[in-house]
Formats: sequence, C-alpha cells, structure tokens
Amino acid sequence: MSKLSDSIRKALRLETAPLGFRAMARERTRSLVVVVRLDDADPKKIAAAVEKGADIILLRLAKAGEKEAKEAVEAAGEIPCGVWPEVVDGEDASRLTAAGIDYLVLGAEKTPAPVLLEEKVGYVLVLEGELSDIHLRTVDLLPLDAVLIPQGVGPLTVRAQMELRRIAGLTRKPVMLPVSPQITGAELECLRESGVALLLIDGGEKGALEALPALRQAIEALPAPRRRREERMGAVLPQPSEVAFAAEGEEEEEEDDDDL
Repeated sequence: MSKLSDSIRKALRLETAPLGFRAMARERTRSLVVVVRLDDADPKKIAAAVEKGADIILLRLAKAGEKEAKEAVEAAGEIPCGVWPEVVDGEDASRLTAAGIDYLVLGAEKTPAPVLLEEKVGYVLVLEGELSDIHLRTVDLLPLDAVLIPQGVGPLTVRAQMELRRIAGLTRKPVMLPVSPQITGAELECLRESGVALLLIDGGEKGALEALPALRQAIEALPAPRRRREERMGAVLPQPSEVAFAAEGEEEEEEDDDDL
C-alpha cells in the first residue's frame, strides 16, 4: 500500500467513540488531505512546503530522473512524494519506485497499460475529455488510489457539486481537486460531502505556501459530516469514497481467512 493510500484511508476512516454499552461511529479524523504541487524538484521548495503544512508532495515534471527523485524524497522526509510526468513507461515506474517515489499521476491516453502492473507504487488517474457514466464506471476496475480532475470545477455551484458526486460515485475513488489555498470553510465542507478527499494546491502560486497553515486550521475546524436524508430515515449509506475502501477491507479479511 502506498503512503498516499494510507493518508486517504486515515482521512476517510470513521473513529468509534464508546457510549455506554454501544459504540457510535460518526466522528472522523482530519477529513481532507492537502497535496502541494511543485513544478520542479528543488529540495528547498519541497522542504518549505512540508514545513508550512503539506500532507503530500506532487512534482509536476516533464521527466523525472532517479537522482532528482531521490533528492526530492529525502527533502520530503516522511511526507509521501509523487511524480506527475508527461509520459511514463514501465521502466520509468520501476526506477522512480526504487528511488522512493510513493505514487504516480498518469494520463489514460499516453500511459502504457503495463505501467499499472508495478505494485510497489500508488496511482492517481487524470480524468480528462468526455466523462460518460460508462467511462467512469470502468475506472473502478483499475488499481488506483484516487482520480484527479485537473481542470477543477470552476465556481462551486450546486451543478458543480452534482458533477463531483457523479464522478466520485461512479468511479468509487477519492477525488483530488485543484483549489485555491484561500478556499472558505463552507466550500471545503461542500467538497468533502461530494467525495473530494485531496485538495491540490499550486505551490508556485504567490502566497500559496504562506496560506497553508490557515487552510489546515480551516480543515480541522470542519464539523462532522452531515447525515444524509437516507441516514436519518434509518438506512445508513456510506460516502462515495468510503465504498471502495470498505470493499477492499473486506477482500483483505477474506484473503486472511483463506490463508488460515
């Protein structure tokens, strides 16, 4: 499992709080993950992003060499570090994994399918072009940690929120979305309720890193997720991004039972 996947799991996990003889499970840990995108592998910039509060680093590079990848991973410390190259093949994936890169961001059109056979690295798929329901459902079958909507959704209208819910629900993957570091708490809450788990911040934007501490505080101040109408009526329906992780957990338990 990649560190990226582990970070997402922790953000989505329900914490159980005992109450008498019963356990109520509706409280979460910090529920959104901050990903800082940098357009070069400068160790000083990476260290600065980590110091300001980045949970995860993403390097947007045309081509990542093994040497600069190792330097980037070292600068990130315990923080997961990923690469978003223009093109990557199986050999590139193996080299980057050996250098300590935790995950790769891939485009569906140019990435050779055998790249996904590398099991020691996590994957985020870029969603571009026409996103039909059938197209999104096939994404669920791929070994991905998350999906990225690089163009964002523009103003956070009800229509935009509906589209995010559609993508998260059909792919059954957590969504990574570019946002401004000055995003409001109300907007953060709406994104979280729509299946967004990862906030992508452009670290090269003026003042972006300086705004990270305030963004972290806004995330930590978010109220517990709202109960949906169906939940209030008695049918507990999980969030779109929770479904996939629940299913994966059940599969892992079944495998353990088979081993016994």
